[in-house]
Amino acid sequence: MDSSHPLATSQRLSFFTLAVQAYRQGKLGDVAAYKSAILGTKTYPEIAEKLSRLATCFPHIDLAALRRLPEGTFGQIYAQHMDEFHLTPLEISPDVIAQLSDQSLGLRYTLLHDVFHVLLGYDTSLVGEMGVWAFVDAQQYSPSYQTAAWLAHYLYPFVIPHRYRQLRAIEQQSRQLGQQAACIIAQPLEDYWSEPLSMVRSRLGLA
Repeated sequence: MDSSHPLATSQRLSFFTLAVQAYRQGKLGDVAAYKSAILGTKTYPEIAEKLSRLATCFPHIDLAALRRLPEGTFGQIYAQHMDEFHLTPLEISPDVIAQLSDQSLGLRYTLLHDVFHVLLGYDTSLVGEMGVWAFVDAQQYSPSYQTAAWLAHYLYPFVIPHRYRQLRAIEQQSRQLGQQAACIIAQPLEDYWSEPLSMVRSRLGLA
């Protein structure tokens, strides 16, 4: 499902050109997808196999519909999170999905990154991002994400040294949680919008 072969330089340049074009058109989801392809996000075989069993690997997120869900549901709280931080769910064009069919992990994670924040209860600060990266690293999706978590471990304390203890605490907590939880990226999360968030967390081993 996901290629294990490194991209040729010509492919990277082609994807970079397409990313620039997508940026000029305001298609930020496509930009993120091409960025993932340029970086060569690889997937561990067992994760790729799990992703292949999903009915929908690249869900469309209708924020307006989620806002109308009952208070306390997974979808309603996600919509609240996105509104609070002035975020918009990324969308990846169908033709880009078809073009990057061997990048299922990178594309799905691009779409669901903020969902991880909600499930884990983390904000969008660097401390929150550290928590998400440590969790994803512990879940062992990709060597690329392990590298990203390693960089966050060493770089974030230089950016916000006054929050060093918080960074290390959330990193340790998130790694433990990632090891005990279900494989979140391969769960049909879009099927759980109408359930209470507490129930979803319990189902996924995040309680």
